[in-house]
Amino acid sequence: MGAKGTIEHATLACHRCGRETRHELAYAGRLLVVTTCLTCGTAIERDVRRRYLQDLRHRMLSKPGRMARRLCRHPVGFAGSLPRTAVRKPWMLVDEVRLVWSAAADARRRHSDDGGRGR
Repeated sequence: MGAKGTIEHATLACHRCGRETRHELAYAGRLLVVTTCLTCGTAIERDVRRRYLQDLRHRMLSKPGRMARRLCRHPVGFAGSLPRTAVRKPWMLVDEVRLVWSAAADARRRHSDDGGRGR
């Protein structure tokens, strides 16, 4: 999958490998969207579109307050990071949306390919 949100790594049990392996976890905001085994490449995509839109709305509404708190706590750091953040944030949001919608399409396709059985 080309689109990426925030990437974390963890050791998890892979249902295909049959053992604990290193996995890549792709998040959009606070939601886990794709889990990929780095050994065999098996990916589990989740359709989180509805929850993502709710999470995004919450994040957007709370952003001014979070920015104000950061400004009060670390005014110099806040001011220094603002230009870079203002440029990067829209692209990060686009990456999140791509990830969420791509994973939803993959999950729907997998669901229809297996006759709705889930695997």
